[in-house]
Amino acid sequence: MRLHLIKLSFLLLSLDLAACTTDAGDPGTVSGPVATGATLARADMAEYCRSQAASQYGAPPGSISTQDPVPRSFGSLVVGTADTGVKTYIFNCRFDSSGNFIGISET
Repeated sequence: MRLHLIKLSFLLLSLDLAACTTDAGDPGTVSGPVATGATLARADMAEYCRSQAASQYGAPPGSISTQDPVPRSFGSLVVGTADTGVKTYIFNCRFDSSGNFIGISET
């Protein structure tokens, strides 16, 4: 019985961890943390977006380019590209109206 509880605990832990991961290969899905808690000023959004995209796409920060944030009904949108050397991704970083990072979606 104890072995079953241990297996169940590992299964639940793996499900929790799986819910935290992102799938960069599924275009159009929002990934990354939802409302990180850090409120960003509009001037800092493009740089934060670059660092999140570099992490998500495994690309060096110098190969990530972003535009200035654009106001949208949900908050702000930063459009960018990531060149991995193999593929170039076009993505959007979304921020809510308080400046919290929502996530990245590919276009």
